[in-house]
Amino acid sequence: MALRSDYIDKRVTSTLTSLRLDDLSAGEVIIRTRYAGVNYKDCLSIKGKAKVITSYPRIAGIELVGDIVHASVDGFSAGQAVIVHGFQTGIAFDGGFAEYARVPAAHVMAIPAGLSPCQAAMIGVPGFTAAMALERFQQLGIGPEFGMIAVSGATGAVGILSILILSRAGYRVAALTRRIEEKSALMALGASEIIDARQIADETKLVETPRFAAAIDNVSGHTLSWLLRSLQDGGALAAVGNASGNGFETNILPFILRGIDMFGIVANAPWPVRERLWNRLATDWRPDFSLLKPHIHTIGIDGLLEYADDHLSGKASGRTLLRF
Repeated sequence: MALRSDYIDKRVTSTLTSLRLDDLSAGEVIIRTRYAGVNYKDCLSIKGKAKVITSYPRIAGIELVGDIVHASVDGFSAGQAVIVHGFQTGIAFDGGFAEYARVPAAHVMAIPAGLSPCQAAMIGVPGFTAAMALERFQQLGIGPEFGMIAVSGATGAVGILSILILSRAGYRVAALTRRIEEKSALMALGASEIIDARQIADETKLVETPRFAAAIDNVSGHTLSWLLRSLQDGGALAAVGNASGNGFETNILPFILRGIDMFGIVANAPWPVRERLWNRLATDWRPDFSLLKPHIHTIGIDGLLEYADDHLSGKASGRTLLRF
């Protein structure tokens, strides 16, 4: 069973259907899917809310974890647990929203020692995104001693994984959220401070009081602008999401007066970076799964379209996995 999206009469239609392996996009490795992370980007694509998919028909799902059934190239073995993400998975190639995936061998990575398939799926693209941001902060010389790191959209998947991974790496985290009723849960994850995102809505200074060494922004819009203005000297901001839209306003002063850096994160990477970061996520940056587990939700493929509506309307939180 698969959820396949098509473009018919100038609109995207996503339906549950049965497919043969030959109906899937080309690849040397056949994988029995165990888990597929359901991300904001996936929900946009299957609901036709953004031009994510580049050609139709397409099985969406930008990440999957599963077991190899067959490989026509060397280097893989039947039963091997693997993860696939990036490389236009679910965009130009069929992705994780199907019981089986046929994937180019160049897109497949063995799950690193120290992580079970379930744990790798729990981390997934959100955790890899947080790891990419953290590595960039460290390359800029921002260590735990430089101060707190702010994380916006803190109750979402990237926010939760960011808090856990940053805390594991020794950083103090300020969690920004509109769901202030989740304060206790965010503190339990390791956040040192909770900021009500609604209270910064009217802040319009050219620069704010410097309070963060760095920030991971999942939201964009006014929140991103406020975070930029609130960075300390030499601070950095990783823009990883656009939950409130694609635009934001800022001015040049935070860059000139405080020498800050801003960069974007795409959860894709060359193989050396990919392997290095996944190995760190399996070792010294490994999140505390006992803390993460309460924020993991599983659904079946028959509930995927309904969940996508909830996610896009802001009703979802945590990390959701499609489980086969």
